[in-house]
Amino acid sequence: MARVPLPSREDYPEDYRATYDRMQRERGVPTPHVFLALANMPNLMEALLTFTREMRHGSVMDQHHRELGIMMTARTANSAYEFDHHWNHAIRAGVTHAQLEALDAWETSPLFNDRERAVCRYAVEATRDIEVSDETWNALVPAFTLREAMDLVMAVAWYNAVARINGPLKVENEPWFRKI
Repeated sequence: MARVPLPSREDYPEDYRATYDRMQRERGVPTPHVFLALANMPNLMEALLTFTREMRHGSVMDQHHRELGIMMTARTANSAYEFDHHWNHAIRAGVTHAQLEALDAWETSPLFNDRERAVCRYAVEATRDIEVSDETWNALVPAFTLREAMDLVMAVAWYNAVARINGPLKVENEPWFRKI
């Protein structure tokens, strides 16, 4: 059970109910627990919704590689909630079930090509070590445009932040959530 309340619209401060309504419009009803947990900071929700919408819809990196990077970040950060939720996004983006099940072997598995390995290597190093080696960066940048690489940098950074929110708050999967 989450360590913080997951507020309903009725529980939400009246001055921020328009933001709560936006959260439900953009993130769905029932609303994912991570957003309900973050809703305990009503003064930041509008900015968070704008930021996360732009991260999802403004990215120029193809969804396949972006979701692979997010999955590798969640795996490395030991964030079960994000790993589970982005599983479905990754599958819809073309990452295969076999690849997701082989993430621990990304370096040697024939299921991953050089571009996918560059994404995984970046996500692992940025999550585990914060710094990334020149070798890792120099494999990423020729494989993607600078703008695509920056989208990955931001996605990995954001999902590291989310892992560090979900973990301490013990955000759990919703009863309705199912992996595909």
